[in-house]
Amino acid sequence: MKGINNQLADRNIQYRVLIACIKESLFPNETHVHIDDNILEIQHHQHVLRVQCKAQSAFFQLHLEGAITYQVGQMTETIADLETLLDRLENQFNIPFHAQLIEELQHSRLGLDLTYRQLEQRKTAIQHSLKMSCLPEKINFVSWLSHMQGNDNWTALGYTEGMVWEGHPSHPLTKTKLPLSDVEVRQFAPEFMKTVFLRIVLVHRDIVSITTMDGNVRFVGEHIIPEYNGRLKQFLEPLGCQLSDYRIMFVHPWQYEHHITANFAQHMQSLQIIATPYTIPSKPTLSFRTMALEDKPYHIKLPVNVQATSAVRMVSPVTTIDGPQLSAQLQQLLNNYPTLRVALEPYGAYVKEENALARQFAMIVRQSPDSTDSNMLQMVTAALTQQNPVDEQITVDSLIAFLYDTVDEAGIKRFIKNYAEALIPPLIAYIQVYGIALEAHQQNTILQINQQTREFSFVVRDLGGSRIDIDTLTAALPNLTITNESLIAENIEAVISKFQHAVIQNQFGTLIDHFHYRHDIDEQQLYNIVSVCVQDAIQDELAHAKALKNLLFGETVTVKALLNMRMHQKVKTYMQIELENPIQKEV
Repeated sequence: MKGINNQLADRNIQYRVLIACIKESLFPNETHVHIDDNILEIQHHQHVLRVQCKAQSAFFQLHLEGAITYQVGQMTETIADLETLLDRLENQFNIPFHAQLIEELQHSRLGLDLTYRQLEQRKTAIQHSLKMSCLPEKINFVSWLSHMQGNDNWTALGYTEGMVWEGHPSHPLTKTKLPLSDVEVRQFAPEFMKTVFLRIVLVHRDIVSITTMDGNVRFVGEHIIPEYNGRLKQFLEPLGCQLSDYRIMFVHPWQYEHHITANFAQHMQSLQIIATPYTIPSKPTLSFRTMALEDKPYHIKLPVNVQATSAVRMVSPVTTIDGPQLSAQLQQLLNNYPTLRVALEPYGAYVKEENALARQFAMIVRQSPDSTDSNMLQMVTAALTQQNPVDEQITVDSLIAFLYDTVDEAGIKRFIKNYAEALIPPLIAYIQVYGIALEAHQQNTILQINQQTREFSFVVRDLGGSRIDIDTLTAALPNLTITNESLIAENIEAVISKFQHAVIQNQFGTLIDHFHYRHDIDEQQLYNIVSVCVQDAIQDELAHAKALKNLLFGETVTVKALLNMRMHQKVKTYMQIELENPIQKEV
């Protein structure tokens, strides 16, 4: 089974690389690319690559199947693995892959292989548990989630955080987590649902910068882990230190072992930083370094000096300031719309050092998006287009069957309409009224299903991914202060582009591609539903109506050139391409 999963992972990364090369126009100008009779053919002079293409969708989403073949003259070979494909692309098609990028792609393949194996193990475990219980062996996945909800603090949201097997829908580096070993991937990646024990570290108040919503610098000790205060005081007594002189920080165990002990050794020797023997259990969320504390209503966003997809996942000091400040100033505004709420960030802290070090020792406390309403089922939206291990269907298909009994064209259209009407209007209202685009892509967005009314609502997390038009927001909040300049957009078009990328491309693009590929639904009919919802959500009497219509209904949309960015080793500077807009229309 290991060999099959490795082969599937290898081929998946091959497909992603090949599609990215076409999508981002990386082939030489004289290269001919065309699809005919479900065969994708790429020809550069006498060199030809071919592979089956079963479907194409908007935003250049292709579904490839079978082996890629390479032909030159009368010689034809089957591309055996990723390394062979990269060699052909580099030497016969003049697309350079530097050594670091090759290592990243290989690590992405490793991550996919491990998660595929984990999916198979999860399926086996689920089938065994169903046989041992009173539940039917072919139970609908969402029905199973509903049944399991509330058992021993088990949550549907927590379970779906760990079942996004494919990761980013198109990124070739979808599962890269360098420099983690395969053992460490299994230990820390969310798909493996392992408990991760965060280190409790004390930092002297003189060298830590804290920002809070309510001014309470002892927030961690008073609200998150008050049960540890007695133990911490006893631990400090032999050292001659007082707990009142220190602030509690959480540190990811991998970060502690590989970076904190080395980079902050002098601080530890002088007792400015004190590592305690205590830990707190947590589970990684889909974002990998944001940890859901077990049995506590908080998530902790932490720096982990690991490259996940394209970027090393640190926590910038300015985000520890702006999260709580924005939460305090926006908390009333962000809950004005009944179908959308925002997970606030009440506390942030970082060690006062030069930025390169400070961003390695920081944290943001976020309110848990978990609902306290037992009637509410939650799932991270990235899981919707993933296979689930219970009924082994794509999760959104199981959801539609749960809601509407059957998965047919009428049910799919109804789902898209209900989804759009709950998600799009509040996000557009935030842009028009406050100049804020929340980064509501699939990783940051949680779908909530009311099991009685079958109505949808959403939670968006991670204020640090927002884009803000400062003039619009300060008109609503004159006393607003923002430290992180990267939150401030150049213009309102940049704010709208954040919405377009996260919601139209990532959310609806991925869902509609699935319905087109798996159910042969006319994708334009589904995009028309989205288009009508966008049109109805834009209020002509409010600010930015014209800019919203011009950008959202324009002929083309901008898309990040993810592979090209890695080729040029650009992480923070975006390289973009233009694609046809599936909701374009005259405005």
